Amino acid sequence: MALNIRYFAALRDRMGMAEQSVDHGAGKTGDALVAWLISRDPAALALTEPSVRLIINDEIAPRSQALRDGDTIAFCPPFSGG
Repeated sequence: MALNIRYFAALRDRMGMAEQSVDHGAGKTGDALVAWLISRDPAALALTEPSVRLIINDEIAPRSQALRDGDTIAFCPPFSGG
């Protein structure tokens, strides 16, 4: 299952990239994706922060939500602006 993953703000710096495409097992959840990313790169531990939001196809989603082939996943830390 192909997923496009985007990292925003400080997460982009921690991960060393703004986005990546990965092949990940079908039917997995957001939680499983985070665990898999951590197994590949310890910097992904930043994704486990409670304030980091999981966004699936432009909608905030619970980490227990199942992922589908072709989904766009974004991880967004809290940020402020004006």
